[in-house]
Amino acid sequence: MRQFLCVSVFAALLAVQSGLLFTAAYDQAGPSSEAPDRDAVLDDKRAQAETALKQTFSQFRFLSFEPSSIPGLYQIDTGDRLIYYSDEAMAFIFGTVWNRFGVNLTAEAMSAAVVERMKDFDYSLALEFGPPDAPLLTEYSNPHCAYCQELHAWLREQERTGERIRRRVIFAVGHSLQAQKAAEHILCSDDPEAAYHAVYSRRQPDLLQQCEKGRAAVLAHIDMTRDAGISGTPTLFADGQFIRGFDQRAISDFLQNANFGE
Repeated sequence: MRQFLCVSVFAALLAVQSGLLFTAAYDQAGPSSEAPDRDAVLDDKRAQAETALKQTFSQFRFLSFEPSSIPGLYQIDTGDRLIYYSDEAMAFIFGTVWNRFGVNLTAEAMSAAVVERMKDFDYSLALEFGPPDAPLLTEYSNPHCAYCQELHAWLREQERTGERIRRRVIFAVGHSLQAQKAAEHILCSDDPEAAYHAVYSRRQPDLLQQCEKGRAAVLAHIDMTRDAGISGTPTLFADGQFIRGFDQRAISDFLQNANFGE
């Protein structure tokens, strides 16, 4: 029986340093009359590799299986992360891929995958506040998540120092009934922004507001979270950039570049 190897970050054609995968940039072949046949062969090979993976690991769920930027490796989108797979070695590769120019190829691919999943979302039921023309942060958040509360406090401090931020909040609360009630309270309030600030500042009232419109909005938020493949909070999107967790540096860089130009 063929043995399946699950390895950390290594591959014969890749150099490993400090747990990160580095690779040189590869030139793309120019157009030719053979391109359609070559594409068909590659598509067939990808389909065969995906089928073999599903047959070997029938319980393994993922959203997409595509060729990666590294020849010979496929990238598997599991929802909140990318992992790499070599069908020849039958090996999973966990890690971050950088090219020689210092570009994080894994982050780029992850951002593109999630943005693609989110492109047709209806955000009319999302909670939005802040100057309409300010840089937009889309946040998948949980009112009872400690890191979400820390992020909120930090963003409020940035606003007090003059930073302009527009926030679009989607409540990722499918796993918690109590968090769903807190989100419904915020969305049912006469001033949802004020209610949001209070709950995220750990000043949630004992009596929570309820309403049919708010409950429907919470269910829509849960659906959007599932369809986006989000499994952890906070998760943010900033001008197409995927930011997992409260990454203060990444958020600061986005705000500074967006508000003042690169």
